[in-house]
Amino acid sequence: MMVVNSFDLALVAVFGTIVVTALVSRRTQLPITAIEIAAGISLVALLGFGLPDGTSSILVLGSLFIVFLAGLETNFDFLRRNLRRALTVGVPGFFLPFLGLFSVLYWGLRAPLLISVIGATALADTSISIVYTTLQQYDLTELPFGRLVLAATLSVNLVEDVTITSTTFFTSTGIAFTLVVLGMLGAAAVLLPRFQRALTDPGGPAGFANLPARGLLFSLAVLAFLSTLVGVPGILFVFLMGLLFSRWAGEWFLKDVRQLAFAVFVPLYFLAVGLRVDPAYLIQHWSLIATLVVVATALKVGTIYPIGRWVFGTRRAAPIAVLMNTRLTSATVILTLTLGLGLITVGWYTVLITTVVVLALGSSAALRGFPEFRSREAAQDAFRGGNELLPEPRRGTRLPTPILTTDRHQLLR
Repeated sequence: MMVVNSFDLALVAVFGTIVVTALVSRRTQLPITAIEIAAGISLVALLGFGLPDGTSSILVLGSLFIVFLAGLETNFDFLRRNLRRALTVGVPGFFLPFLGLFSVLYWGLRAPLLISVIGATALADTSISIVYTTLQQYDLTELPFGRLVLAATLSVNLVEDVTITSTTFFTSTGIAFTLVVLGMLGAAAVLLPRFQRALTDPGGPAGFANLPARGLLFSLAVLAFLSTLVGVPGILFVFLMGLLFSRWAGEWFLKDVRQLAFAVFVPLYFLAVGLRVDPAYLIQHWSLIATLVVVATALKVGTIYPIGRWVFGTRRAAPIAVLMNTRLTSATVILTLTLGLGLITVGWYTVLITTVVVLALGSSAALRGFPEFRSREAAQDAFRGGNELLPEPRRGTRLPTPILTTDRHQLLR
């Protein structure tokens, strides 16, 4: 009788779990990525399941892949046209919760300075994935209202990425060397899309050879290596690279990249996020997690709601505040990368990741309680108006396309 390889058995368990989470998400309409993290926590708690040795580098690559896709799915021209209005919501929507959460973590809970900054940054997030999926589910992404909500959410993520990159830069050793490497990261983010464009020919044999996906993995590996070299998460630069890719990448490129992302990197990454949680520490500190959930919710909703009354209108402000109270993609990437770089402990990672998952699931469920989000027809009636939210295009110009231009089966779920 042959001995069963434990790694093979682990693969069966992992991919079986991925199928189950997809079924649960389809039935409950809750974010599949948050369910995958919860499933990872359950595997650790119930079965003692852990990550195989040597998978950390692959998970770092997967986290950067997700950030790249967020930039890739962004319409650069639309963002440029509506940046001022988006920042009106996004900048205070990040910094006010950030300052409040930092105060609670640093002065209230006596957390170390760097951990307080990282935790406040992650918990001040707004999930672009959940916001996009929700608007797509109710056919709101084509409306001016939906486009502005997406742009505001994206501005939160941009400020968030700048904050975590600059923070880790100033706390790193050898600032001169770090500055040189960050310059290399910036140059790579600009030049690698040009390399990819020259490498790829949609009408030639490149498509058959899967050159788009192979070239992209090489580009992400370069950025991951440079980030690890100085201990600074390269999130901002990866997003910039995705944004530059979006200016020329066609549907053929998106299709090729999505197939690779959705088959391997996306579900495995979010499941692995949960597998790194310490269940015993989670149980011991459940009251701390509950406190952070309440504080983060009060700060985010309390900030977005009054701004939303002015930007979106009184009737729309409350559901938008709840929708933008979701955290997930950028928050998990920041926490996973900083854990891998040794900037936060497993205990704080456990507390912060669990808080993120609770906020993602709780806010998504609470949103269904608003009459505007009980059906697609109700959402259309409530949000169809509002063309005044976007500036009128000049005569002879085309209306801006949605900030995200993919179908509902892509990464930002």
